[in-house]
Amino acid sequence: MKSKGLVLELGFIFVVLGLLSFVTYRQFALAAARSRDVERKSEIHEVSKVIRLYYKDYGKLPEEELFNSLWGKEWRDGDYLYMNIPKEDYLADKEYCFKQLNDSFALFIELENKNDPDCLKQLYECNGRQYCYRDVFTAVQSLE
Repeated sequence: MKSKGLVLELGFIFVVLGLLSFVTYRQFALAAARSRDVERKSEIHEVSKVIRLYYKDYGKLPEEELFNSLWGKEWRDGDYLYMNIPKEDYLADKEYCFKQLNDSFALFIELENKNDPDCLKQLYECNGRQYCYRDVFTAVQSLE
């Protein structure tokens, strides 16, 4: 009879450990997703500064098609390197996107954490893809 009680106790311990592992893993995965979202927002903020530098140099925004082909590549003007444009590495089907809006422009990203207050309920379209987050910048606003 003692062995039967021991088996039940061990079974209970394994169940509790399994539940704790599941909860811990979910929290870790959510924290990792939030961290990647913060990085995405930071990257498009830096990209916006470089686009405004380009606007200051040329008095116009870069062409959408050209700029959207640069994600993950160097953006050069002759010998001058504007920036190594970041690339979405985790959500392969949701590449970052740039869109002109008269004297302003928008940068679109997808956030993993759909409960993020910045991941609005409204979806935005850019290059045939839908995104939950966009940031709009005027071309002449401060570079801070």
